[in-house]
Amino acid sequence: MTDDRGTLAALTARYAAAQTLQQLTACARDYETAGAPHPPSWPNIRLALTGNYSTQFLARGFPVALAARHLAAELYESPYNQWRAELLEPGSALHAFAPTHVCLALTSIELAYGSLRTPDAIAGSVAAAVQAALKTGEAHYLITLPEPLADELSDNSGAYAWRQAVCDGLRAALAPLPRVTLIDTAPLMRQIGVAAWFDDRFYDTAKLPFHPDCTPAMLGLLADALTGIVAPRCKLVVVDLDDTLWGGRVGDDGYDGIDLDPAGKGRHFLRLQTFLQGLRGKGIVLAIASKNDPAAAQEVFAKRPEMILRAEDFAAAEIHWEPKSSSLARILDRLKLSTAGVVFLDDNPVERAEVRRRFPDIVVPELPDDPAQRVPMLLGTGLFDHRIATAESLERNRMYAENDARDAAQRDAGDYREFLRGLKMTMHGAPLDAARERVSELIQKTNQFNLTTRRYSWSELAAATQGGFGRCYRLTDRFGDNGIISVVAVARESDADARIDLWLMSCRVFGRRVEDAILADVVARVRALGARRLIGEYIPTAKNALVRELYPRLGFKEIARNGASVRYALPLDDARETADAEFIVLADRTAPTAAASG
Repeated sequence: MTDDRGTLAALTARYAAAQTLQQLTACARDYETAGAPHPPSWPNIRLALTGNYSTQFLARGFPVALAARHLAAELYESPYNQWRAELLEPGSALHAFAPTHVCLALTSIELAYGSLRTPDAIAGSVAAAVQAALKTGEAHYLITLPEPLADELSDNSGAYAWRQAVCDGLRAALAPLPRVTLIDTAPLMRQIGVAAWFDDRFYDTAKLPFHPDCTPAMLGLLADALTGIVAPRCKLVVVDLDDTLWGGRVGDDGYDGIDLDPAGKGRHFLRLQTFLQGLRGKGIVLAIASKNDPAAAQEVFAKRPEMILRAEDFAAAEIHWEPKSSSLARILDRLKLSTAGVVFLDDNPVERAEVRRRFPDIVVPELPDDPAQRVPMLLGTGLFDHRIATAESLERNRMYAENDARDAAQRDAGDYREFLRGLKMTMHGAPLDAARERVSELIQKTNQFNLTTRRYSWSELAAATQGGFGRCYRLTDRFGDNGIISVVAVARESDADARIDLWLMSCRVFGRRVEDAILADVVARVRALGARRLIGEYIPTAKNALVRELYPRLGFKEIARNGASVRYALPLDDARETADAEFIVLADRTAPTAAASG
């Protein structure tokens, strides 16, 4: 193997191209041998794989599959069909591994003909094992629903009725549980085709419930789902209008001449709108970048009842004749977003190339010329697998609308300090457990206001705050609720020193002096611990230059450098009890005792 084939980029590219088990295992072997380093900004996960069939090929490929999705993984594989014992026994090897995530891969074959058999027994057994396991650790559980059996030749078959009852029972028992995600493999089977999926000889000889060459596709489904929990890859979709969201060009054809015919080719444009509407429902933000006459474009939204997406579904709209890259720049500035997790959809290859040149980090899929092929292609990218929707993500479009009102108020105020006072901001602090999913989301995705960019799992976060505390902060103002916008983890470094191990904040609240109010709360809590000095650390990355001077601005003094990393100290005798109280009110002004801090 040559050196270039052993680089991380080359290995993940080979994984992406693997179509057979042989290609997958060869790539996985070379990945293990190469030991190519991961970027430190990637989230680290500990994945336990267990199930009721032979999972060795999935286990072999999982690390490189996750690396292709920018996740670094350590993996434990349970012995064959030991899932119940491993989950139920607190002292099992699975629990000793201390996983951050557990994948429970279930096949209908063993369930239908094994000892459980009845839908009630299956649902009860799986639920009991998962509920017991949830009490043992902090892992998130991904559970595959049993796949269709080869005997499901009609909806009148006993096999079909059996599996429907099993899946209904599992959904009823597991869906309400915390940290549980159900994965349905039936759509993947439809995509691959029944003839390519089923092959009894492989289950008879090796306990594989599908043809071995289906392993790359099954692994991709599981890896996408896991990525959709840990670090979703899309947060904003910017879409063109003419020949993308509808057929034809509204400037030439008029609002009544564009194609939105559900019985004809217009169906495929409506299909894309439905796809985008589904993304919005999961918390992904939508925006428009179109070279068009604004009035003509708005007529379509106002006067064509066939439109599934409405104008109010978009958090920003740039409709004019300037370059699309300029539209993207304005959208990102308006929404206060970086290019990470942004997808641009446009039917025109020239426009796609122009955006790629200016924003190489933005994902620009090569949309097929045939509109009928676009949604299947987008679904196949895995970019849009968004498994956990927090309260903040579901309300993101409302929050951006409120930000528009804030921006208007800022323009009207003239004086910026007058604007900040007029916002009537209130900061609400809480322990990290109060908003677990949102805290995890911020840790994995925040890049710009992130002093150390440490991608902690929940257990690692608990370890980082040992002897100290963790806090999350919600910001409200006269325009509405900004949601949980910041996370701080403070570690006790010595009797005299406490250290800010993690400090990050959402880009939505940049420039409002929120960091001053957070520091005031942190200082009060560190004093309650009995520390005399607060240490801050800045580790530069390609994206966090925004906070390079944050600690000096807040009164910290540089005390050490280690390579690019810089450490600062703030003597607590000199620290301010409150910071910019004229702008932000801390809802809880009572300093905690040392025993109760957090």
